[in-house]
Amino acid sequence: MEKLVDKKRRSSHQTQWAAQFAVASELCKIGYQVALTMGNHPTADMMVYSPEGTAFVIDVKGLYKRNFWAVRRKPEKSDVFYVFAFVPAGSANRYFVMTQSEVNAGIDAEFARAQIAAAAKGRDSNWVDKFPGVSWTYAEKFDGGWDKLPA
Repeated sequence: MEKLVDKKRRSSHQTQWAAQFAVASELCKIGYQVALTMGNHPTADMMVYSPEGTAFVIDVKGLYKRNFWAVRRKPEKSDVFYVFAFVPAGSANRYFVMTQSEVNAGIDAEFARAQIAAAAKGRDSNWVDKFPGVSWTYAEKFDGGWDKLPA
C-alpha cells in the first residue's frame, strides 16, 4: 500500500472522526466495550465499560500534526478521561491518556507559560485565557497511558 503524504490541510471533522475511531479500536483490542456518542453528547465522545464492568466516559481530542491541543478546563470527575489522539497520515497513531485533573494541570501550565511569553514580548497577557489548551510537550508525558483507565 502506498504511503499517504499529507500535502494539504485535513479538515478538523476528518481528524476528529479518525481519532475517535482509532481510540475506539485500541480500547476494543484491550478488552473494553465502547459506545460512540456520535457527536450528540456534550461532555464525552464515547461511553466505555472496562473489562471488569466499570463505566466511564472518554473525551477524545484529535490532531493530525504536532500542535497545541485545544481543550477547556472542566470540574474534576473520577469517571472522565481524555485521550489525545495523534492520527497522522502515513505513520503510526499515538495516544496520550489523561485524567481530568491532569488535563486541568496542563491547561494551567500552558496558561502560565503563555502569560510569561506575552509579558516578555510586551503584549497584553489577558488574551491567553481565551483559547485554553495543553501543549504537545505536556501531553507527551502521558503517551500510551492506557493503564490509568479503570480495570
